Amino acid sequence: MYSIERVRRAIHLEEPDRVPIMRVGSAFDLLFRTDVHPMTAVPSKKYQPGWSEDEIGIFPHFDYPIGWKWKEPDWAKTPKYKNLRNQPHEEIDWWGCIWNVSGKKDTMGHPGRPSLPDWSKLDAYIDRFFPDPEDKGRFTLSLRLNRLLSRLRYRVIMPTYGPFHISANMRGFINFLIDHRKQPEKVKYLLEQITNNFIKEIKMFVKLGGKPHGVFMYEDLGDQQNPFISPAMFKEFYEPVYRRLFDTAHDFGGEFHLHCCGKIDKLIPLLIDWGLDALELDSPRMTGYPALKPFRGKIMIWGCVNIQSIYVKGTPEEVEREVWHMMRNLGTPKGGCGFYFYPQSHDIQTPQENIKAFARGTKKFGRYSKIPVQWWDYPTVEEWDYNKVPPLPPINE
Repeated sequence: MYSIERVRRAIHLEEPDRVPIMRVGSAFDLLFRTDVHPMTAVPSKKYQPGWSEDEIGIFPHFDYPIGWKWKEPDWAKTPKYKNLRNQPHEEIDWWGCIWNVSGKKDTMGHPGRPSLPDWSKLDAYIDRFFPDPEDKGRFTLSLRLNRLLSRLRYRVIMPTYGPFHISANMRGFINFLIDHRKQPEKVKYLLEQITNNFIKEIKMFVKLGGKPHGVFMYEDLGDQQNPFISPAMFKEFYEPVYRRLFDTAHDFGGEFHLHCCGKIDKLIPLLIDWGLDALELDSPRMTGYPALKPFRGKIMIWGCVNIQSIYVKGTPEEVEREVWHMMRNLGTPKGGCGFYFYPQSHDIQTPQENIKAFARGTKKFGRYSKIPVQWWDYPTVEEWDYNKVPPLPPINE
């Protein structure tokens, strides 16, 4: 079974041969070890931070892609910034959002000071910073790689962070949450403009021959205990956003996949109702297997071995065993589960032995024909220890 069919069968519970795998952390993964191929637009050549007076000392925020070159201003060429990666500094992404980079190797940094502290300057901000979603040059590299690497793979457009994430970075996280009460119309307008931009970008990939099968977006909507905003408020502000995004994928015959960190089970019924096809959870145990149980068979869930506990702190044997518990608790015998390898494993200091154990687990438990039939009926755990992995079901019971 080729990857395109495998992923779609998993999404629609049509009995794939095995659980699909998404590994997009390295060139080797993209060549040999993934069922999913990402397509990402790169920055426009017009994206040249650091030249205006209010951007002195601020660097571009990303690993420079092939074909893009930063025209360094004079201040960036001084000895002060010779070893930039080893010292704290600020960076700016192509949405104008500021990031604090600690200077520690192999970390992407964290959102910094608000880049839009004054709502009255919103339209000028949009004109200055928002990427051009119809600049053909932004798609050239991805489309070339697409032709080389993805002929039989399930291709997803990855427009980076979602509307909530970008808006919160622009306004500052706490400010943005308060804005939902104090500036609701401004929030809705900003979300609409970001959504419009994404929809145009998705349509450009289709127009330029990317032949996507889906869209995959990164969006964090909760903390360890609850969603950032209530389901009622989420429906008011975000139904127009996500319905349009999901519909855009469906319009070209694709599916929409949403990465989401946080305990977000209260939001999942809304996302399903609006048309979401698949969730990706880096830490399924954060939401909790019992809380996810009602959604088995109703939405596909991509899962990584829990990055807050088992993946980074467990033994290789525990990691391998957890793969079965993910499969059992997130999917069904007919599909509904995917395995997602966290791409920045070095950032969270995942032991190489555990990454290999995850891979072994996918081979041992990810092929449906090899799973004992009675395992699907064996009782699941109701009270989970966040840092412990239960034993496997007995073979002959």
